[in-house]
Amino acid sequence: MKPLLVLLLVLFLVLQYKFWFGPGGFSETLHLRHEVAQQQSKEDVLEQRNAILAADITSLKKGKGAIEARARTELGMIKRGEVFYQVVS
Repeated sequence: MKPLLVLLLVLFLVLQYKFWFGPGGFSETLHLRHEVAQQQSKEDVLEQRNAILAADITSLKKGKGAIEARARTELGMIKRGEVFYQVVS
């Protein structure tokens, strides 16, 4: 009976070692869950950026106001008859 108990104890310890430290074990699973969470947060940021870009494209396609605003801010353009003032602090 005693050798069987020792054998079962050794088997239990080997299985516990594989569970905690082996390939596909608990520590690796935690590491992979952490990586998945990081990738999910990166994906969320990219989805928000894509939504902003899609809204920007829609506004540029639909109206001249968005095109005019973009030309003013990004290209520094002005309309005919307007006077441009640059304030230097």
